[in-house]
Amino acid sequence: MKPAANDSHNRIKCSKRVLMAAAIAVFLSSPALSQDDPGEACRQAAEYFENGDLEGALDEARWCVESLEQIRQQQTLALFPDEVGGFEGGELSSQNTMGMTIMNRTYVKESDVIEVTLTGGGAAAAGMAALMQFGASGQGKKMRVQRRTVIDMTESGNAHFIVQMKSSGMLTFEAGSLDSETLLAFLKEFPIADIDDALASN
Repeated sequence: MKPAANDSHNRIKCSKRVLMAAAIAVFLSSPALSQDDPGEACRQAAEYFENGDLEGALDEARWCVESLEQIRQQQTLALFPDEVGGFEGGELSSQNTMGMTIMNRTYVKESDVIEVTLTGGGAAAAGMAALMQFGASGQGKKMRVQRRTVIDMTESGNAHFIVQMKSSGMLTFEAGSLDSETLLAFLKEFPIADIDDALASN
């Protein structure tokens, strides 16, 4: 008998905590994103700089960059499909931690749950991806999907794949109630290349 969706979801959440732990402290100390027009913040930063106010220019420049990052996140989230292989997508979530983005969506079909998490953008994301891939070296089976390297990290009945994104960062797929072949079929249908290309072009 398959485990209940809630049990699978709880096990996957534990694994996600490892991925997100490095970003949580930074996220909690970061200010909320500006609700103002990012173009105005960017123009104000230039004006402050021209007037010799370096501190004001830096402050406005931070709001400018963070607001632009928020726009990029929304554009990337729009590429997460609402349905893949009969799995319905749940609520989209997104965090920005000093230039690093963490986006997540849960897909459910009956009692089966798949967690898809995108970590990308910035040196921090690239570093985290490198650490994960280093840990997977010699342990996971590698393959190519949509011209991206995929590492099979499945163990102890927990299907788990890591996709190395060309734009830096990674895309992970986890499912506690599915075998690796079923999760891989879902992964192959997911628009990995489109998401990666969107991140690379921003």
